[in-house]
Amino acid sequence: MKKIAVFHPSNELYGADRIMVLATKAMATYQPVIYLPKNGPLTGFIKKEIPNAVVTILEDMPIISRAIFTPKGVLNTTKKYLKFRRYFSSEMKVHQFEKIYVNTLACSFILPALRSFKVPIITHVHEILEHPKVAAKITAKLAFKYSHTVISVSQAVQNNLHLLAKKRKAKSIVVHNGIPAIELKIAPKNSAISFYLFGRIKPEKGQWYLMEALKIIPKIELEGITFNLVGGTLAGKEQLKLDLENKIDSYGLKKHVHLKGFTADISEPLAQADVCLIPSLMKDPFPTTVLEAMSVGKAIIATDTGGAKEAIKHNESGFIIPPNSPIAFAQVIRKLIRNRMLIKKMGANAQDTFNENFTIEHFNDRWLNAVTAK
Repeated sequence: MKKIAVFHPSNELYGADRIMVLATKAMATYQPVIYLPKNGPLTGFIKKEIPNAVVTILEDMPIISRAIFTPKGVLNTTKKYLKFRRYFSSEMKVHQFEKIYVNTLACSFILPALRSFKVPIITHVHEILEHPKVAAKITAKLAFKYSHTVISVSQAVQNNLHLLAKKRKAKSIVVHNGIPAIELKIAPKNSAISFYLFGRIKPEKGQWYLMEALKIIPKIELEGITFNLVGGTLAGKEQLKLDLENKIDSYGLKKHVHLKGFTADISEPLAQADVCLIPSLMKDPFPTTVLEAMSVGKAIIATDTGGAKEAIKHNESGFIIPPNSPIAFAQVIRKLIRNRMLIKKMGANAQDTFNENFTIEHFNDRWLNAVTAK
């Protein structure tokens, strides 16, 4: 069987991790050898979804991070790059790869080494990069110089890449993500309205923005309403959770806001949700959470910061709000609290949009057309 080498920079179960598995699975005529920098929950997910996949932990894979932009970081990354090139040369002799799939620009430093093996390279871009500017330009230029095809997860991502890399050798294609519809394993909850926000605890994901919006809403209107934050912190960033808890307490929101922690299976919290919040302050490329919520008919409030508006039509299948207006955010929340029928209508429209555009079948067709394009 033909083989494909797959490179991915993390081992978690967030959006880009899952999309990598779906994209690899779609290329079913290849046996994948998937290179990851460490062990983690993604390994088990890969083995479940792609039983014939070989997972290789490659701790010295050169991965882009802020730490590498120092004299010591440059030296360590150079050493890792040279070691990687020697290592992959031996891997090519063993596996005779016919295609290479590089997921996210965090792996873009390995592209020059991979190009030397004269195998078609697909680079899948999930990021909208702006800062630091030098890193954004370097990674975009590496992708277009050394890949054969660069696939962006949204038009917003592609627009950003084209601004950063004016000269482009590789084909540039947009392939919107698609996912299997989430199966709700439990019955929906009682009549009290619940809002859910899925994502790592960090200001860029909008948890603090949500607190500023809730602060504006009279407490009497929040009676019986809950806001559930599902997600954990990165290692070493535990202080963020304490800071958020203090903010919740100081705003008098402990009755209404609950921190649920990370879960690998979001079907249960999705069953409990009436409205899903994606109030990202960062330029979120094409949030998988949006598609998950749409697949089970949930109303959505998302910020206009990236690719979410390419899935959600404002006032029809959800609400698009600015990332810097707690007043606007609060107004939409209050609107939904006062009108349960509107929540149901928005959810039904969102599910229709998902079924028409973002199922796993739609994604597989788009992906295979892109990776086989001449």
